Amino acid sequence: MGNWPCDGDRHRGIIVQSKAGVTPPYARGSQKTTLHYDAYKFTHPPNSRQDAMYQHLLVPVEDTDASIEAIGHATEFAQAIGARITFLHVSPVSRAVTGAPSAEADERADEWLARAEAGARAQGVPCARVVVAGDEPFGTLLAQARRHGCDLVCTGASLPDTNAPAASAGLPDGVRPAVLSCGTDQRLAVASSIGSILSAHRALADTLHEWLDTIRAAREQGASPSAATMREFVGRLRGLPARGVKAKEKVALFRRLRKRTSRVSAELAELERLHQRDEELLLELARVIGEGSHCAATADDVERAVSAYARFVWEWMGREQGVILPAARRYLSYADWTGIDGTFNSADPAGRAATNH
Repeated sequence: MGNWPCDGDRHRGIIVQSKAGVTPPYARGSQKTTLHYDAYKFTHPPNSRQDAMYQHLLVPVEDTDASIEAIGHATEFAQAIGARITFLHVSPVSRAVTGAPSAEADERADEWLARAEAGARAQGVPCARVVVAGDEPFGTLLAQARRHGCDLVCTGASLPDTNAPAASAGLPDGVRPAVLSCGTDQRLAVASSIGSILSAHRALADTLHEWLDTIRAAREQGASPSAATMREFVGRLRGLPARGVKAKEKVALFRRLRKRTSRVSAELAELERLHQRDEELLLELARVIGEGSHCAATADDVERAVSAYARFVWEWMGREQGVILPAARRYLSYADWTGIDGTFNSADPAGRAATNH
């Protein structure tokens, strides 16, 4: 599949293909303290496509750590070979007879897909999104890959039945896409640090969804949302560790990553700008709500403002998940990760526990 550019003696790429699978070269200084894992493994390689250069990737999107890691791998891979991506979310079939995804599931799917697209855009990878309902995830993946003309499916390690013969039944080798299974980085300090970051992201997302649900519930009852409740949500958001580049955990990761490589310097600078803008948007939301007993704006205006802020959050969150975390896995040594994890563990226990799911 070709070699990726190098940064000094560090491989920018994370795959080395062999018959036994594909394993990642690790950053300098990490080999002796690393648990090696198969970053990529072909589980359904069509005979005539094993060495082909792929053009269109289908990447399933879920809100699991394994899925987020696989999305990062797939996006880097697509960027390296000049491919495009269709991000797919398979929503469980609604209990309704229509078979359509539920409204709540659809809103969550929109968040997860928006994050995946943000990471792809930041790396210059053309992308699109698809949401379908289905109860057989892998069979649905193959069907959608065929429908959208995808020649490679990139899955996370948590996706079931990737080796099940029934999953690809009825699809001859000539039309069946190859399947690339992305492994998970199980190095303890890495998994712990990134797990804490993703948990903080989820706590922020959950708060935003709760805020929007509160506004809609009040409107359905013919009432305006309580200004005090709206101000409480602003205060809760300000206290969450996922927000703000000044959080010492992010400072530790960003600082070490800058020392190890210059490849993501522009993205780190952009994230700093986005986090500064995040604080400005929260201040604007507080002004929309006002200081009185009733909101200064209508319920519709408040909902639009919160929805716009949520979309902004999905943008920087997706860039952190899709650009910064994959780069950190590749360039940081295990000693770096041990130091970062120590910074996380030294955080206020109450605040840390609040973000862990």
